[in-house]
Amino acid sequence: MLKGFVKKAAPLVALLLAFSLIAAACAEKPAETNPSAPAETAGAPADNGGTAAKSYLIGVNTWGSGVPILDMFGDNAEYTLKVLGCKTTRASDDFTAEKELSNVQNFCSAGVDGIALQAAAVTTLPAMAQVCQDAKVPFVLFTFIGDDKDRDALAESNPYYVGAIDADMVTDGMKVAEMAIADGCKTAVIIGGNIGDNNMDQRSEGFRKQFEAMGGKVLDEARCTDASECASKASDMLSAYKDADCIYAMVGDYIPGSLSAIENLGLEGSIKVYMSCVDKASAEYIKEGKIAGGNDGIVLASYIGPTLLINYLDGHPILDENGKAPRLQTVPFAVTKDNVDDYMSVFTADNAHPLTEEVLKSLCYRYNPDVTYQTYVDLIQNGLSLDAILAANGK
Repeated sequence: MLKGFVKKAAPLVALLLAFSLIAAACAEKPAETNPSAPAETAGAPADNGGTAAKSYLIGVNTWGSGVPILDMFGDNAEYTLKVLGCKTTRASDDFTAEKELSNVQNFCSAGVDGIALQAAAVTTLPAMAQVCQDAKVPFVLFTFIGDDKDRDALAESNPYYVGAIDADMVTDGMKVAEMAIADGCKTAVIIGGNIGDNNMDQRSEGFRKQFEAMGGKVLDEARCTDASECASKASDMLSAYKDADCIYAMVGDYIPGSLSAIENLGLEGSIKVYMSCVDKASAEYIKEGKIAGGNDGIVLASYIGPTLLINYLDGHPILDENGKAPRLQTVPFAVTKDNVDDYMSVFTADNAHPLTEEVLKSLCYRYNPDVTYQTYVDLIQNGLSLDAILAANGK
């Protein structure tokens, strides 16, 4: 009797077993690693990490538009994100803190998956970070990254803060000072943007500290609301200090006005010009000898920052040795008449990008499952000199 029952029940048991296996398979989901990550994009190609690549919509802001270096920061971030298979939406802050905050609010309201954020207004960072936290939208800071104390607080309390990367601006100013001293300069004047702009304040700090430590003297410093004030303020300053050995323009935007003032005052040949943030126009001036030399590397953060955001969204956040969102800094390198042609070939030539697709992808879990915080540290320490960038670009 029992033997006959087992024989008759076997097909039913097999059917129930099949249903149980299907149910178990449906129940197996990958762990949710971040609450804002969107659903997997249909038809996305498989990546080197063994998971399907996802396409995200990322908001990108710039402090303003129409200024070459600021436009470049936004262009570079968008380029990186598109290399990584993402879509972007971009907005200009129009040089105001209010617009900077409203742009973040608008990004979140529009349903972006993340924000590549520049906190140029500095004081708006806590409010913008709170908007992102309330909307559960992760954000990474690049180039303009706010105050140290605000970032430290975010690293402790805001789970949607991904990290920050900028250039070491104090070292930037110090290296320009060393360049000027090596060229025999003993007195200097400085010109740049607003007091309160961290990038300017830190470069000024570094230049002053190193120039005076090496026996030089800073005679005066002019700060401008924007580049339109440069020519008149440089003229006033140089009129008062016609014997200054050099002028340090803390960003390329302040080169045209400074050169105009020098020409109008008949000081060509008697005063050397140095700078930070070399751009396409100022690189040509270095080539012509109108600028003695400068530093660059400011744009590198705008390529690297977005990769931290994509890693977070892909469920593989990059954390520092203390398990916190990382604070990274690139180190500037010199641009002089001796290397300006090489520099221009990878930084300012048409369609040139100093960081190759291979380098960018090596920073992303979706292409490199072995990426860690140390991968970023190694790149910054060994892969971002001009020579290393040239080599990576096959030059």
